[in-house]
Amino acid sequence: MGSLVAPIGEDGKLQTRSTSGDSLSSKSKKDNSTIDSDMFLSLLVAEMQNQDPLEPTSNTEWVSQYATFTQVQKMSEMAESVDLLRANDLVGKEVIMKVTSESTGDVSYARGTVDFITVENGKPIIWIDDKQYSMSDLDTVVSGDYSSAYDKYDTLTAMLKGLPNIKFADKSYENVIKGALKYYNTMNDYEKNFMATYGSDLLKSLSEWKEKLTKLGVDFSDVTPNEEEEEDPVTLDDIMKSFNTKMDAIIDKLNLLTNTEGDKDTEDDKDTEGDKDTE
Repeated sequence: MGSLVAPIGEDGKLQTRSTSGDSLSSKSKKDNSTIDSDMFLSLLVAEMQNQDPLEPTSNTEWVSQYATFTQVQKMSEMAESVDLLRANDLVGKEVIMKVTSESTGDVSYARGTVDFITVENGKPIIWIDDKQYSMSDLDTVVSGDYSSAYDKYDTLTAMLKGLPNIKFADKSYENVIKGALKYYNTMNDYEKNFMATYGSDLLKSLSEWKEKLTKLGVDFSDVTPNEEEEEDPVTLDDIMKSFNTKMDAIIDKLNLLTNTEGDKDTEDDKDTEGDKDTE
């Protein structure tokens, strides 16, 4: 987790600028050029003083202009409040930030967990691993499942990255391929679907290597999971048979209860008649 103070840069000074070029420095310039209420009123007065006296603007139009400006200003303030709420909700979550180089304009992506949020000039600043980003840098909010799947994809990629062209395959690569297969078999269904979507070329390469080494005599039975036998599909007759069995059991229980109550009533009648004879 990042510290609650700005990090020290290579020049020995506090880092107070965003990691992305499209962020704090450029936004500060934009904020300085933004028309606020005082500037708008100054422009409005200047316009009134320099209007054509033969065709003066009506009071209604002045009020309409000011009302429109006020509405736009309030909407802007509301948007800033929403951004702050969104930023606060990101704390502790894993995100992917889109980073634009200030010098070259190249775009790259940074991934990490949001440590905390600060506010500068009314705008939220996202801090990740002692680096700061603006809300406009936010690209993706990542779920735990996605993060785990991405990490495993990254690990499997690293395991197979150093392999040569498959035409040079020999038994010396047996442990690498077996290790990759074992690692793939630890993945759950979500992670395997992730690999199939984003790492299809990687899986294809792994399959080709396994096939090539198998032809060279390598045994993969210790890393290949046993295929589960497919269960017979459930038919309508199976459903009806199960239903009839359950209904028969219910009827038997009802009959048992009915007979028990009948026997009890008979015994009670006998006891009553015996009491009458005694009297």
